[in-house]
Amino acid sequence: MRYRSILRLTQPSVEPVSVSTARQHLRVDDDTDNLYIASLISVAREMAEAHLDRTLLTTQWQMKLDAFPAGDITLPRPPMSVIQTSVVVTYVPSDGTVATLPSSEYRVDNASTPGALRPLYSGTWPTFLNDANSVTVTWWAGYGNDGTLVPAVIKNAMLLILTELYENRGTAKFPDAAKTLLSAAKWGSYE
Repeated sequence: MRYRSILRLTQPSVEPVSVSTARQHLRVDDDTDNLYIASLISVAREMAEAHLDRTLLTTQWQMKLDAFPAGDITLPRPPMSVIQTSVVVTYVPSDGTVATLPSSEYRVDNASTPGALRPLYSGTWPTFLNDANSVTVTWWAGYGNDGTLVPAVIKNAMLLILTELYENRGTAKFPDAAKTLLSAAKWGSYE
């Protein structure tokens, strides 16, 4: 399934790795670089998320489609959140207005990876205006709000990325060791 766009609507309120853990890993004793290290932690998380095509901390996403697919709507950036479980589907019917599809008219599969929306058994998606961005899906994804459920292998990969960014400012590259750790955490090929 192809989507036209995907947008992160909210940012996490915390990071999976704390500044104190990062400072300990970097062997930085004073707090002079705390703000810089905090910003690098965010960058390391975003790099890990992009490499894995997944969401580490509870975040709201929005995806736009030109049409309802013939079958399932696959929700990228797994895992679907178990904390924030609301999913909203809006679409443009043939009259050109915007309508919200009642949640009673589709099934949410948050147990699969990635999550999916499915029409009811023997059902179909509603008729819609076949046009750019005529279907919008908003959902929550991530391992939780505080980072404690983010797998340790991902946190360690983030620390390796952070070290590269901190020690090689301006010339940093994605560390091979981090890629190796993240490969162990990949979902593999799904669908």
